[in-house]
Formats: sequence, structure tokens, C-alpha cells
Amino acid sequence: MKAKATAALLPLLLAAPCIAQAPDAPTVTVPSETVPGVPAAVVPSSPADMPTLPQSGKPTTPQVRSKFSVLMDAESGQIIWARNPDVRRSIASTTKILTAILLIERGHDYDIVTAPPEVKGIPDSSLHLVPGETIPLRDMLYALLLRSANDTAVAGADYIAGSIPAFADLMNQKAAEIGTKNSHFVTPNGLYDPNHYSTAADMGLIARYAVTHLPEFNEIVKTQTYTVARSINRRDAVVKNTATTYLKRFPGADGIKTGYIRQAGHCFVGSATRKDWRLIAVVLNSGSCREDAESLLNYGFANFVRVPAVYQGDVVGTASVESGSAPVNVIAAQNLSIVTSRFRAMPAIQKRFIPSAVLPPAPVAAGTKVGTVQVLINGKVVASEDAVTASQVALRPALVWMRKGRAAGITFTYWLGGLCGAVALFALAKGIYARTFTKSHGGSRDRLAAEVRGVDND
Repeated sequence: MKAKATAALLPLLLAAPCIAQAPDAPTVTVPSETVPGVPAAVVPSSPADMPTLPQSGKPTTPQVRSKFSVLMDAESGQIIWARNPDVRRSIASTTKILTAILLIERGHDYDIVTAPPEVKGIPDSSLHLVPGETIPLRDMLYALLLRSANDTAVAGADYIAGSIPAFADLMNQKAAEIGTKNSHFVTPNGLYDPNHYSTAADMGLIARYAVTHLPEFNEIVKTQTYTVARSINRRDAVVKNTATTYLKRFPGADGIKTGYIRQAGHCFVGSATRKDWRLIAVVLNSGSCREDAESLLNYGFANFVRVPAVYQGDVVGTASVESGSAPVNVIAAQNLSIVTSRFRAMPAIQKRFIPSAVLPPAPVAAGTKVGTVQVLINGKVVASEDAVTASQVALRPALVWMRKGRAAGITFTYWLGGLCGAVALFALAKGIYARTFTKSHGGSRDRLAAEVRGVDND
């Protein structure tokens, strides 16, 4: 009943543009572009069908000093507000979000990490690790994300990849998988390197991946203090979150990471959740980064609303897999929402199914990913989700018989070959035996004949 009621209200809720452009926000982007040549189903059929959502009060604007900032919906990755989101910047210790992703995905909580020689002399902040000191990976993650310990990032890189350059390769691979477009990573801790950079939009995507895929990451970044287990220097074991003020004072605050080096300025990736809706704010190079992030998050919650666009299980298209008995319905793997303004009218929403470049051959199980479902506004992709098969796809009947015949033929050939081999082996053995028997008996007859004739047989 609840889902039906929400669906009935959808035309009323879809009342304003999903991307707000404040007077001081000249640049706005969305996660990806329209794919040419792919038809899209428009819902509803005309912008005129969408009345303005009644809303008391007036829209507000965020007060942001940073020139490089983004406000993003954590569920869909939709950018709600942005200023210079794709400008490459040094990002300081916000780098450690990506480092933590790799440590969590490639390591195990209670693996014991040994500090390599490279931890010696790394500038603060640090856990003051001593080469050879051991620490559980889980505790090292707390030191990495709460105290922002630069030496733990180096220890983690050595533990995962054997060296910092090898770990940096993994960072760049993972960032590309997440969908970043303007990032390159050289260090695991964000200490300055001219070839180490990212953008507000890319850092939003990396943070979104961490909070939507890794429960352990969420648990750590909302923690205010933690006592680390370590083998040396045990008096320096309590780590405090560098974002404690934000976590204590801002309603709904639940992470994520601060950062500072001189070349990057103060940076902050912050998130907050209210009424089960999580937003992510990225602020780079700001003297008031926490205040900027709080202003962005308050702006998002006050001026926008999350609207269901696709429900889990909705049919979004059909797909024909290789050798399949028939086309199969394709459904959304999860609910998919968009974010829209509470105050202004908006054009129509479009939904479309994009098949994967390579589809799996039949037989295919139900729930197999075969593409993505996208939601577009003004021709721009604002949200996407996996699209999966609604049911099993059986092999085409003729191919089933062919495969059975091929299997039977292979079995018959195998046994025939075995039989022929056995016959050949028997014939060979028989021939060898016959020759040996004949030779031995022939020799006896020759000797007997020689003795009768009185001839020396030597």
C-alpha cells in the first residue's frame, strides 16, 4: 500500500529541477552524459502534467567560501549543487578515504600489519609507528581515518601491495572502477606530490562508494575516539577523530574525513543522514571547510526532496542473451530515487535500459546483471542502478539437443578409443609373445639338429 501511495504522488513530487544553481554556483555537473542513439521512455509524458509541489517557505542558498565544492546524493550519486566540481586540486588527507577502501576490501580485520622501514620520519600527523611494530589492520584503519595518521597509510600500502608505487597503481585502478574522471593518486596519505590530485566531484564519488559499499567504513568514520592495540609505544594508543566538532554539533552528522597540507588548504568531505536520506558535501581549499560543508548539507535537506523514480523489481526493458530460448524481462536490482527541488517546476523524467556491452550466454540464472537502468533529466543522467534478469534464461532447445548429442558423441568416442587401444595393446602383446616363443623354440630345434649332425653350434 505504501509503495502504491508513493507512486500515486510521484507526479506531484516531481515538481522542480534536480540540480540547483545558486547565484554563486556558476558550474554544475552531473555524473554522466546521455548515450546517443538509445531510446528513452519519458515519464510523465509532458512537463505540463507536473504541477508545482505546494511548499511553504522560500528557497535558500548555501553560504560557501570554497571555490571547489559539491553536494551529492549518497544513494544515486546525483550532484545537487556544485562549484568548479571538475577542477583538479591537491586533496590532502581526504586521499585516505580511497586508501581505506583498498585496505578494507583487500585485507582482513585482524590481519597483523608490520610497520616497514619507510614509516620512520614521516611528518605528522602520525601514530609514531616504529619500524617492525605490529598492529591489527582494523586498529590501523581507526588511526588512519580518525587521527589521519600518515605513517599508517604507508604501513597499509606496504601490507597490501609491497610498495607505495604498487599501491598507487591499485588506487588508480579502483578510482577508475568507481567512475572518477579527473583523478590521479601517487601517495596513500595525500602528502604533496604535483602528480597527486583529484576533484570535488571525484572525491564525492569515492566517498559515496565507501559509505554505500563498506559498513565497516561507516562504523569507523562516525566514531569520535578509539583505543588502538599496538605492540610498541602503547601509551600513544588513543586516537581522536579530527572531525569531532562536526560529529558532536551537526544534526545527523556521520563522517567522513578532514585533510590539510599547505598546498591543498583545508579540505573536508562530510556526510549527514536525516530521515534515512544521506547527503555528501565535499569542500576543498577553504578556511571554513566545516562551516561550508554544514551550509551545503543544510541547504540540501531544506530545499530538496528525494523522489522514487524506479522501484526494485520494476521491468525496465528486455534482453536477448546468446543462445537463449527467448528474450527475458530485465528489472531494476534496487530502488532508484532522484533528488528534486521543492520549489520549482521541472521538465520530464526519462528512464532507459542500457544493455551491457557483453551479455552472458545461456543458460543464465535469474538476477544476473545484464546492464543498467538510467534516469535522465534534461537529457542528463542523474542516477543509475544495476539491471538484472527477471527470470532464468534457458538454452535454446535445439542447442540443448546438440549439446547432449555432442556430449554423447564425446563419451562414445572416448569409450571406442579405449576399446581400440585395448585391442591394439592385446594384439601387440600377442605378437611379441609369438615372436619370443617362436625364437626360443626355433633355437632349441637348431641345437638339436646340430647335435644330430655332429656340427659345433657355437
